[in-house]
Amino acid sequence: MMTATATDPKATVIPMLEGSSWPNAAEALARAAELPVPGRRTEQWKYTPVAKLFNRPYVKPDGQVQVELPARLPFPATRVVFVNGHFRPDLSDDLKADKGVVIDSITHHLSHGPLKANYGRIAPIGDRLFTAMNAAAPTDGLIILAVKGAATSKPIHVLRITAGNASGEPVLIQPRDLIMLHEGAQVELIDEHIAIGDTASALVNGVRECTVGEGAELTLHLVQNEANGPADIGLDAVEVAARGHFSADTVTLHGTLVRNDLSVVLAGAGAYAELNGAYLLDGNAHCDNHTYIGHDVPDCTSDELYKGIVADKATGVFNGKVFVKPDAQRTRAYQSNANILQSDDARVFSKPELEIYADDVKCSHGCTIGRLDEQAIFYLRSRGVSEPEARRMMAHAFMTDVLERIASADWRMYLEGMIDAKLEAL
Repeated sequence: MMTATATDPKATVIPMLEGSSWPNAAEALARAAELPVPGRRTEQWKYTPVAKLFNRPYVKPDGQVQVELPARLPFPATRVVFVNGHFRPDLSDDLKADKGVVIDSITHHLSHGPLKANYGRIAPIGDRLFTAMNAAAPTDGLIILAVKGAATSKPIHVLRITAGNASGEPVLIQPRDLIMLHEGAQVELIDEHIAIGDTASALVNGVRECTVGEGAELTLHLVQNEANGPADIGLDAVEVAARGHFSADTVTLHGTLVRNDLSVVLAGAGAYAELNGAYLLDGNAHCDNHTYIGHDVPDCTSDELYKGIVADKATGVFNGKVFVKPDAQRTRAYQSNANILQSDDARVFSKPELEIYADDVKCSHGCTIGRLDEQAIFYLRSRGVSEPEARRMMAHAFMTDVLERIASADWRMYLEGMIDAKLEAL
C-alpha cells in the first residue's frame, strides 16, 4: 500500500488514489508520493499557492447527482455532459452523428491500441505532481478519434459540471482526455466549465493529450465560468505534425483558483499554433496561465496573444515560453501579453520568455501592464457617455483583439456576449 506520512501535506490525497486500474497507475501513484507539493520557492508555481489544496479530506465524486442543465448554445453543437468528472450519456446527445469521428467516454477504450500508443506519451509526468495525481486515478474522461479526412459537422460542446456530493464533503475530480486527429481530419471542440452551488472546496485536476496529424486541424475553445466554484487546475499537451494547425482560446470569467497549463510541440515542418487568452477577474479570483510552445523543427509558426482585466483584489499571472531548437530554422514566433488593472489592490505577474538556439528566426515577445486611458475616458464623457459606460466601452475595445482572432463566428459572438456581461460586473 502506498501511503503518505502524517506530516506530508499529501496525506489526505495519496490514499484515495490507490487501487486504480488505469494504464500505468501504479507507477504514477509512486511518483505522486515522491514529488513535493509546489510552493513559493518552485519557480513555475511561485505566484499560485496550491499547498492549501492538500489540507482537505477529499472524497470521490458522485457522478449521478441530479443537475439542471443550462440552456443550449444558440447555434448547433453536439453536447457531451460530464457531471463531477463522470460521463453522463443520459444527458448527452447522439455521439455517432459524424462518420469517421469517435466521441466517447475514455473508460470504454482503455484496452484499445490507439489509446495505448498515445496515453501518457504527450503529457509525461516528469516533475509535475498534478499530472502524477491525475495519471494515478483519473475519474473519467473524453476520447475523440477522427480518422483520415474526417470532420465534425458541428462543434463538440463538452459541458463539465462541478456539483459536489450531497454530503457536502470536498471532492477530487480528475478528468483525463485524449484527442487523436489523423491526417487531414478537422475537429472543433468547446470545453465549458461551470459550477452548481458552492463547490469552492472541490479540486478539479485535469489532463488532456492531443495529437494533430499531418494537415489536420484542431480548434479548442476553453471557457471557465465557475462562480463559487472549485480550484481548477488543467494541463493541455498538444503535438502538431507537419502542416497541422492547432488553435486555442482560453477565457476565464470566474474562478477561485485557476491554473491553465498549455504545452504545444510543433513537431513537423509547416506546423502552426495560435494561442489566444482572455481573463476577466474580480473579487479574490486568481488565474494563472502558463504556456509553452516548442519549435522542434524548421519552418513552423506560432502566434500567441493573452489579455487580462483584473479588478478588486484579484490576481492574474501569465508565463509564456517559446523554445526554438538549434535545427528549427526559419521559425516565426510571436508572443504578447497585455493587462489592465482596475484597482490599487489588483495584481498581475507577467513573464514572457524566448529561448532561441537557431539563427534564422523571426521572434518577438512583450508585455504591458497599466490602467485604462484616462484621456480617452474623458473624451467619451465629454460626448455625453457616463463614466461607467465609458470604462465598459474601453474595456470591450481592449478585448477586441483577442475576439477577432477566433475564426468561428458563432462562438465569437456568443463569447462576446459573455465577456460583455462580465464587464458589466467589473
